[in-house]
Amino acid sequence: MSGAASVSGAAAACARATALIAAGRYAEAREASETALEEDGPEPALFLVLARAHTAEDDDDHDDDAERVFRRALDAFPDHLDLLAGYTELCLRSDPLDRPGRHARGPVLLERLRELAPDSPQLRRAGESASVLGAASRGPSAARVQRHDLVHALTTAASPEAAGEEARRQAALAPHDRRLAVLDASLTALALPGRAPLRFLARRKPEYLFAAQLIVAALVIARHVLDGFPLWIPFAVAVLADVPLLALRLLLRGARARGGERASAVVDVEPAAEEPSLPAVPRRPRRELALIGAGAAVVLGAGATTGALTYAEYSAYPRYEAVAPDSFRGMTRMDMGEDLGATAVNDPGRRGETSFSHFYTGGSGDGADLAVTVTIGDFHDATAAVVEESDALLSSTPGVTPLGDGWTANAGAYGGWMRCSRYQEDLTGTPRTMCFWADKGSIGFVMFNASQDMAHADVEQLARMTRQSVLRPVS
Repeated sequence: MSGAASVSGAAAACARATALIAAGRYAEAREASETALEEDGPEPALFLVLARAHTAEDDDDHDDDAERVFRRALDAFPDHLDLLAGYTELCLRSDPLDRPGRHARGPVLLERLRELAPDSPQLRRAGESASVLGAASRGPSAARVQRHDLVHALTTAASPEAAGEEARRQAALAPHDRRLAVLDASLTALALPGRAPLRFLARRKPEYLFAAQLIVAALVIARHVLDGFPLWIPFAVAVLADVPLLALRLLLRGARARGGERASAVVDVEPAAEEPSLPAVPRRPRRELALIGAGAAVVLGAGATTGALTYAEYSAYPRYEAVAPDSFRGMTRMDMGEDLGATAVNDPGRRGETSFSHFYTGGSGDGADLAVTVTIGDFHDATAAVVEESDALLSSTPGVTPLGDGWTANAGAYGGWMRCSRYQEDLTGTPRTMCFWADKGSIGFVMFNASQDMAHADVEQLARMTRQSVLRPVS
């Protein structure tokens, strides 16, 4: 094979491998480059495209393979500027902790480039890799590139239709270009009827996301002010606000897949002499970063605020003072001391501040001989389970026999929970009833004579009256 034919074959192999890389078919690009190197011999451009086919994988093992290709190439062509620049970029972008030796070779190679070609574009390109940004990032993601191209096309064209026509024209000129194919597929998908809202969302996604975060945060906080409407409402609003974003993500993901497949299918077409180009993807604009930061601050602030308010509401409890009257329903109060309350009342967490018991006597019939025992204090974590345990308390009390008639009662104006149960005193055979109540500021029970004929509603009313007579809410 003549020298001219070898150069021509290497150029064709480079063009095909470059098209394969653009289509994302990196393994095929490496195979084409390696085959050409075996057939046509060492060629700087083939070494360079083979190394790039490895680095395109974005994998540590392939980076190691790329370094071996560069070192082999530089052994044969030690002063080749493109090879030096490519190897310099690889070294400078490597992790100094994971690959310290490779990273340390970067500055040495950069100085070598500076000696050979102080004003060359290869030196400028390699020098950019020495920056912190270049070392920390391998470039924007495919999704961000797609969104940037889409926003640029929609904002610079006279109409969405014009943007789609221009994208189709450019994609036809360079069918192997994945980026142009993805843009064409994206605009085609967004041009379908009824998708104007998604086109607007594609252009204003940061603003939309910030507005949604602001609304949800306001609802989360407002529920503590507007009589505590259900927490599921802000979550439902957040889910509904995410539906358009999810639809847009799925649409753009599908466009990326279709564009990539289309570019892969035409990799045999050589690049045009003058390829249309899309603008470089810049760093995120300050306005977009500001919206992202403000949205994060809103979410964190709302979370912290609602957490503090929720804990304050949870730990709050109603305050009462003891105001037992001297007489009640024609009966006279006879104090029983404090021992009864201390032993009979279930005090979860032992946060009771004051316990008292009173006994009223002198009446006859239902509701007479009434005893009430109360503990007031901080019971903010009390639940309905507190009163449900009253049946077990009654069953374990000596000298009484439960009659099997227990029910959940209406707790009344003070709120909380109440349960009533009938029983019989073993010594006298007197039928009586005990009603046990609990709220977040008090726990107590009342016992009184109650025949089987006394209706549940009358039992509950007497228990509520007793509770409200011995306790007074305080601010």
